[in-house]
Amino acid sequence: TQPVILSEAGSLQVEFRSLTARTGDIRFQKAADKAFQAVQSAGIRGILPVFLSPPGMHKVQAVASKFAFGALADSYYEYLLKQWLQQPSDKNFKELFLEVMDSLPTIIRPSPSSVKDAEQRGTVVHYKLIEVLSDGSVDWKMDHLSCFAPGLIALGLMEVPQHDLVKKDRNATWWRLAEGITASCFELWASTSTGLAPEFSKVSSKAPHKFVEAGSDGRHSFLRPETAESLFYLYRLTGDEKYRHWGSKLFQAILDHAKVPHGFSSVRDVKAIPTSKMDEMQTFVMAETFKYLFLLFSPAAAFDMNHFFLNTEGHPLKRHEL
Repeated sequence: TQPVILSEAGSLQVEFRSLTARTGDIRFQKAADKAFQAVQSAGIRGILPVFLSPPGMHKVQAVASKFAFGALADSYYEYLLKQWLQQPSDKNFKELFLEVMDSLPTIIRPSPSSVKDAEQRGTVVHYKLIEVLSDGSVDWKMDHLSCFAPGLIALGLMEVPQHDLVKKDRNATWWRLAEGITASCFELWASTSTGLAPEFSKVSSKAPHKFVEAGSDGRHSFLRPETAESLFYLYRLTGDEKYRHWGSKLFQAILDHAKVPHGFSSVRDVKAIPTSKMDEMQTFVMAETFKYLFLLFSPAAAFDMNHFFLNTEGHPLKRHEL
């Protein structure tokens, strides 16, 4: 029997709860809430292991597995904040999100507390989201999937009340992480021959923990949206034109190296020119990658963040719906 994947158990909530709000049928919300409560019943707060016990077990327990923010985990953390946006009266979601954010530095290199002097001199530290294995050792790699994180942090900075952000130096720490991880995510794209980001990259175990050459198993690109997503949120937070400049670089790389007559294909090796293209186009290329790039260059009125939020697949849902 296969274990339950954290991101799968925690990625239906806002959609099912929205169905209840729109139809009046409470069954959808009950089903989603039951799954969410099952995850919480494991009794772990902050960063969770990516696997939980199989569905048939009477008691939900954590399964010895890695701690990560990318593949197998990502949207569980994303939906803690977004369930609170959907139902602000339930502050438990916000509190869980705050606990995750307080724990996040444990899987970030360099450690934010070790580089404050550099940041005080105005240097943007290129933070990496790595993975910690069940035995406490580090897997020195960063998934492109984890590049949604700085956008989520930026959304938190825009939405979490100031009385929460002033505690534990969250305001300053979150901003440093959002800016620094975004810089690393853009580097994933800009550092390759094609300007396309690999699926993941190895990270040096030695400070300042720069990216090192991705192995052949990670050099493909599905044209994933996470960096474009974070550029959108960072631009909405700061108005800094560098995020639009970086977005234009992503867009041009896709046009130059992934365009085919009837769409945009995945690429086998981001280091090779001309690119070897796969006979596929991922659904998220239109639903998310190009949507976030469009919103990045659109006026704020194109997407009203005061009344809507975007789910993990880039679809708009109403805030304060429950």
